[in-house]
Amino acid sequence: MSALAFSVRGLGFWSPGYPDVAAWRARPDACPEGQVTSADAAPRAELLPPMMRRRTSLLTRMAAEVAAQALHDGGLDRAAATFVYGSVYGEIRTTLDLLAALLVAGEPLSPTKFHNSVHNTAAGYVSIATGNRAGNAAISAGPSTLAMGLLECAALVAAGEGDVVLVIAEEPLPEPLAAGRRWDPFAAAFALSAAGPSDMPARTCRLEHGPCDMSPGPRVIPAALAASPCAPAIALLDALAAGAAARVALEPHLAVGWQCALGAGA
Repeated sequence: MSALAFSVRGLGFWSPGYPDVAAWRARPDACPEGQVTSADAAPRAELLPPMMRRRTSLLTRMAAEVAAQALHDGGLDRAAATFVYGSVYGEIRTTLDLLAALLVAGEPLSPTKFHNSVHNTAAGYVSIATGNRAGNAAISAGPSTLAMGLLECAALVAAGEGDVVLVIAEEPLPEPLAAGRRWDPFAAAFALSAAGPSDMPARTCRLEHGPCDMSPGPRVIPAALAASPCAPAIALLDALAAGAAARVALEPHLAVGWQCALGAGA
């Protein structure tokens, strides 16, 4: 398969204590565990109207927040861009709440929680809030979710479908599914366009498949985020924000997998 080329025109990021890409990039390389205030513990998600926002989960609010950041950063039309959402576990907390309600005799199931439990919940809320009638998709591919999401987006761009926004979001697993595993919630977004001249700044990228033998990036990802199954999205965002030529493994758990070549020669 030939390499797929595209440009990344906008970025978005949110995690507790890091409300945007600038705050994330400004953190020390060795990031000690700090106090996160209640105001920093959830995204503002102002893309969603207040009444709609109150009904959503943390996962959906994170997705809406970073989507808005990437759209603004890239100068994309929010009503015309195609959206692809990637999450390994999706709205798993809401799903478990529904399953728990089924165990209680006579407990009614919440219609709101029911429609908030599907994997494309964020896609529905964001498309309604923005009046977006373009296509959207929600995918899950385990630790390869970033790679498959980026491949989907790059193929859409190559097929002439216009601007595409990839949103990756993951929140901690609840018990008993967590089985002691723990990671912090985060979301990242990447606004993609066709490679070529533009009046907007862009990072030229190319998707390739081959041995994942590249060195780790210069910045260490805090352990609480590195444990997330979607952590490769943070490494990619770091490399794109740095603006230098780099090669990022999108599937570092595999000996041979998808990679993203950035910058010079991409």
